[in-house]
Amino acid sequence: MKINAKLRTETGTSASKKARVEGFIPAAIYGKQVESVSVLVKRKELEDTLRKVGANGVFKVEVDNGDTYQVFVKEQSTAAVKPLIYHVDLLAFAEGEKVNMTIPVYISGEENIDEGYVSQSISELEVNVAPAEAPTDYTVDVSNLEIGDTLAVSDIELGDGVELLTDETQTVVSVSAPDAVEEETETTDEMPEPELIGSEDEEEE
Repeated sequence: MKINAKLRTETGTSASKKARVEGFIPAAIYGKQVESVSVLVKRKELEDTLRKVGANGVFKVEVDNGDTYQVFVKEQSTAAVKPLIYHVDLLAFAEGEKVNMTIPVYISGEENIDEGYVSQSISELEVNVAPAEAPTDYTVDVSNLEIGDTLAVSDIELGDGVELLTDETQTVVSVSAPDAVEEETETTDEMPEPELIGSEDEEEE
């Protein structure tokens, strides 16, 4: 996958706002072996690409100055009101180079647990991996768990060439007993009326 970009000639809040109105997203491309460069990418083109390659998928960015980068989304900022990307950081890397990446963690099979509450403690893992070989996500099957069971980071199969950076002893998911429901006792005692001092007929001095 490849998207096109153009070098940013204007920066600042007003310039960014104008770019977004015109259908572009401000982006920064950086990496160990490249100098940071600010560009503009077409919103639709980027969103279509991310839908195809995934949130941490690899794609190429061809800048109008002739440079081409192999990148993945390191971080993105979204609007507070609408789910629109406002800015995106693209990490560029060389072929075969390993980088630190964040891989989302999901759970499956929760509907097969007859009794107990499933609690997910970790929603992502930090790993060091060649981006082209990075998994899209890790899915943890909890269908065979019972009350009191837990799964730790060490229980997740990372795959070949993936170095774990997250503490492997951390709990990913656990199953606990349903909380006891306590009936609330209605309070019938009335608060005492405050004592009235003075008289309504008393004249002010």
